[in-house]
Amino acid sequence: MAEEHPTTALTQPSRAPKGGLLGALFWPLRVLKRLYAWVVGWADTRFGTPALVVLSFAEASFFPIPPDPLLIALCLGKRKRALGYGLLCTVASVLGGIAGWYIGQALFGWVVDVIGALGAGPSWFGTVESARGFSAEELAALPRAGEVVFYPDGYFYLVQRKFDENALLAYFSAALSPIPYKVFTIAGGVFSVSLPMLIAGSIAGRGLRFMGLSVLIYIFGDKVKPIIEKYFEWITIGIVVLIVLFFVVLRLVA
Repeated sequence: MAEEHPTTALTQPSRAPKGGLLGALFWPLRVLKRLYAWVVGWADTRFGTPALVVLSFAEASFFPIPPDPLLIALCLGKRKRALGYGLLCTVASVLGGIAGWYIGQALFGWVVDVIGALGAGPSWFGTVESARGFSAEELAALPRAGEVVFYPDGYFYLVQRKFDENALLAYFSAALSPIPYKVFTIAGGVFSVSLPMLIAGSIAGRGLRFMGLSVLIYIFGDKVKPIIEKYFEWITIGIVVLIVLFFVVLRLVA
């Protein structure tokens, strides 16, 4: 089994188009790929493992970049430690999910300010127009946190509906899939959804995701990395499509 080689990132040429209109459309993804390369670059330093722990924790509560690329790079660099890296990533992510729950529970005013500053309020909290035609009783029954009302076309409203249907499954699905896990951890705190359910769903979902990835790399090793590097942009598009479809389905069933 190959072992202990540097990961030095992104030696494989991209298969994404570079010229013409398609090339222009793919430019943001090439920027994202350079960010991926920067994250992976931590694997070649003595700070690789601490960076994995910090990134895994932060991504589960507030940070936008997932730990998967760094986990892959570390596992490829030291395949005998792959399962240990997967376990570290899982534990740190679950702890980050707990932190996200407490952020939603105790610091939601700060969350509102950040989302508002980013101009994402209508997407996260919904708009008054989506409740037009509601009766006074229906308006009063809308979920809310303090003075913030969550309208039917916002993410928080949709996530709250998922919690009402099956909180454990909602946490598990968010922890396993590429949808923003932090939305569910923070919303769980906002709506005071069971913290033990978050822990159980997160251990199952994050464990299956990160430990599964580590096991695959432990078994297949270098066969995985060239595929990621060559098709990074297409893989990213696929993940984005999955996220969009997930929220479309949430809106349809809500």
